[in-house]
Amino acid sequence: MKKIILPAMLIATMLLVSCGGSGTDSAADSTGKDSAQAEAPKPTYGEMCKDASKIAITVKGYKYGMSGDYTLEMGNFEVKQSSIVWSTDSTATLTLKNYASADLVGDRKDDQVDILVDLRSRHGKKIEAATYKHSDGEGDYSSFTTMLTSKGTVYFNWVASMPEQGIVKLDFIEGDKACGTFTLAVEKPDSEQIGTVRINGTFRTAE
Repeated sequence: MKKIILPAMLIATMLLVSCGGSGTDSAADSTGKDSAQAEAPKPTYGEMCKDASKIAITVKGYKYGMSGDYTLEMGNFEVKQSSIVWSTDSTATLTLKNYASADLVGDRKDDQVDILVDLRSRHGKKIEAATYKHSDGEGDYSSFTTMLTSKGTVYFNWVASMPEQGIVKLDFIEGDKACGTFTLAVEKPDSEQIGTVRINGTFRTAE
């Protein structure tokens, strides 16, 4: 009987092939899984913005820059018009209105209010779902909220010694769609520069 002597290198090669190679396929599988995870679809407007707008607006004796005394207490602020104007991917203005365009005839009525939110991002960030602190000049995300009323523009005028400034939290924003929560207030009714001003509640853009 003849003995067959195989070179050691050939035996090693055969073993590698039978065991699935050098592990390259496993690495490729791992890379493929990582790519699939990285490309997971983002939540949609419908998924993130299910709650109706519930904004309780209180203004009361706000004085600064207004044409007269003003008291406005509203339950739910039904958004009937909205828009998002994008200047860049880091600068946008969100507008919410509680009346249809056809209803604004002549002078604005006391219960017709526009909420305007200027949104800014810095440090390489883009406007996205995040928390935007009011009038923050240093953070990654900031906002500046005002209300346009029949007596003039209502500003959120925080001053020294008052509680920390409020925020606008965006749960979703893309194109002309957005939703989130206002957590703003001011108080200090003894000041003619501030009044009581308050917007608190959830919101979403008009359908």
